[in-house]
Amino acid sequence: MHGQLVSVMTSDRVRLDGFYMAAETEPNGKIDATVITHGLSGNFYTSRLLKHLAGSFVRQGISAVLINTRGHDYLNLTVRSGRSVTLGAAYERIDECKYDINAWVDFLSDEGHRNVLLAGHSLGAIKSLYAQAHAPHPLVAAVCGLSATRLSYNAFLASSEGDRFSHWLKAARELVASHQADELMYVDFPFPTWMSAGAYLEKYRSGDFLNWLNFVHQVTVPTWIGFGELELNENPVFVGLQDDLERIANQLDNVSIETIPGADHFYSARFDVVESAIHRWLESCTA
Repeated sequence: MHGQLVSVMTSDRVRLDGFYMAAETEPNGKIDATVITHGLSGNFYTSRLLKHLAGSFVRQGISAVLINTRGHDYLNLTVRSGRSVTLGAAYERIDECKYDINAWVDFLSDEGHRNVLLAGHSLGAIKSLYAQAHAPHPLVAAVCGLSATRLSYNAFLASSEGDRFSHWLKAARELVASHQADELMYVDFPFPTWMSAGAYLEKYRSGDFLNWLNFVHQVTVPTWIGFGELELNENPVFVGLQDDLERIANQLDNVSIETIPGADHFYSARFDVVESAIHRWLESCTA
């Protein structure tokens, strides 16, 4: 792919890197640029799915920037207010994603774009929805989320893995109570990863702070949320979600829900199907 390495500084002074690809043709519809956000511990250069989507947008006349958020990779060393700090998925606080994503929309604004699509995969889909729900940027004209996991305390407790979830919650609470919120734990629920005790509690505590089903109604622009058919029954973050998806689609006129047949969480061998679904939606809602 042809483009350039770029960087931004967020409003709270965190430096982030990305890769910008300027379209050489005019877009067919309203959207002229997109911010593409990685999932848990991802980054702007490793996801085959996101790179494919970026290329498809550019071919449609929509410039694209593949971005790092401060939660890129498990751990990363970056600059915050002129000082080196350790961030990454193990330590990130999802609420801060609004600073990251809005900084990248500002970057696109500086490049002359005026109608931006937020697009993300997995945790990146949640971040895209969260940012536009809690700190809406005036240039964002639509949101597209692939495989937005349901981070639901009650659903996890009620799942077949509820005991395992309770175990890690207890471990995280004990560390936080003993002033060790930054202590790393290798957890195996809802998926194996390294995460600090404080970050684990933030993502999965009661109250469903990060359950996108509880704040998607705050997103007022056209929104498309897609899932792989196979993943909906593979992991507690999706099991039982289908009834909620039908409810959301019936209640919110601006939200479209679509299932990609035969697709897993990473849409293996289904990239072209996802691309077609997203562009059909864009043509129908933002022409």
